[in-house]
Amino acid sequence: MPDGYLKLPDDWVRVMVSVPAPVDEVWEAVTDPRRVAQWFGHLSAPMTTGASTRVDFGDGDFFDIEVDHVEPRDRLLFRWSFLGVGPECQVGWTLTGGAEATTLTVDDSCPGRPGSEVAQLKAGWLDFVGRLARYLETGRPSRYDWRQEIDGSVVLPNGSWHPLREETVVDWLPIATDGAGPGWFFVVDEEGPRRFTLRDWQLDREQTLDFAVEIPGARTVTVCQVRTDPGERGRTLSVSHQGWHRLGLSDLQERTLRHRFAATWTAALALAEECARTRQELP
Repeated sequence: MPDGYLKLPDDWVRVMVSVPAPVDEVWEAVTDPRRVAQWFGHLSAPMTTGASTRVDFGDGDFFDIEVDHVEPRDRLLFRWSFLGVGPECQVGWTLTGGAEATTLTVDDSCPGRPGSEVAQLKAGWLDFVGRLARYLETGRPSRYDWRQEIDGSVVLPNGSWHPLREETVVDWLPIATDGAGPGWFFVVDEEGPRRFTLRDWQLDREQTLDFAVEIPGARTVTVCQVRTDPGERGRTLSVSHQGWHRLGLSDLQERTLRHRFAATWTAALALAEECARTRQELP
């Protein structure tokens, strides 16, 4: 093993990109909200030491960010959580180079992160730094449009309360019965409540929940899977809701629906975390 070699932990993600731009320009592109919006997302406040900000992707997805340390034109350290409820991860952006070229190194650490997520997260970061490189090279916006999938997760404290039981799933999921079983999924946001028909409800107690949600006027349904996985930090509850690009509606309608459902899933995950925390002692 070479001198000075340090093996990264298994749950650590590191990616690098080199761009033909000076350090000052790259630094501005990763910290100035006006520049960040061109390749990444909308920052609610500048990335300064001690700041709380949010990067919003415009489709219902966002990260809440706490900035821990800033060394101008050198290093940026922050903690963020997806949808404000996911596991908090430590991210570092380090710049090296000079007047003609710059290398950006991204380190993403989240103790206890499952190995199954590492490759997926690395691919995500490679996409983001690739978009940064294209923006700096061309001067044109390079952000993605919007994602087909709504996904998110939260780590629940270990205890007797479990989110995937017939008697507890109604504690946190916005559903109602039609007399025979779960029949409606409710979306409630600033536009008010709206209900959507549920289909194909399949609950595998304490493991997975699958169902479909009908969208009025759409040519197909959207499909959901909820699952739980044990881990070192607790029980991870994760959701995936797909099918938004296949609805056959206008782009604006599909994007609006995705945004509303993403807000509902964020609230549901937060409620599941609250239930797990306050009902740990229930039989």
